[in-house]
Amino acid sequence: MTTRQTYMYAGVFATIIALANYTVQFPINEWLTYGALMYPLSFLITDVLSERYNKAQTLKVVRIGVILAIVPTLMVADGRIAFASIVTFFLIQQLDVVIFHALKARFASLWWLRNNGSTLTSQFFDTSLFFILAFAGTMPTQMLIKLIIGDYLVKVVLALLDTPFFYLFAIKYQNRNISKA
Repeated sequence: MTTRQTYMYAGVFATIIALANYTVQFPINEWLTYGALMYPLSFLITDVLSERYNKAQTLKVVRIGVILAIVPTLMVADGRIAFASIVTFFLIQQLDVVIFHALKARFASLWWLRNNGSTLTSQFFDTSLFFILAFAGTMPTQMLIKLIIGDYLVKVVLALLDTPFFYLFAIKYQNRNISKA
């Protein structure tokens, strides 16, 4: 991955983080926020990058993306939400990359397993950690649990729906480039 590509992908992550942090402040209903619709895109991008590049390169993009997201996030989100988001993104996107590469090494031909397995596992921890850090003590526990469950269920659906996009951008694209070589 070139330096230019690294910063371009990191910029995409920073944009997604900032937009998700802004939109998470607006509930759609009592168990779902708009942030749940935006943020899952970051997991698809992480998985596509993990398929194409090695673990160290992908982790570098994630880490730079977090750094680039700090100022915009502080501008668009409440301090608690900004803190929760940056900490959670930094930790959980790395977890996603590690799980993805472990599954890729163990089950090389099962591209759908590494895409969905890493994303569904990581998003469970992501959703739980984010909502606890951002909203614990500011709302009733029952409401917090509803938000965690609702957000996670939407993320599960979106993760499963992004499987064809992962195939298109990571598997088919990569195979096409290999056959042209």
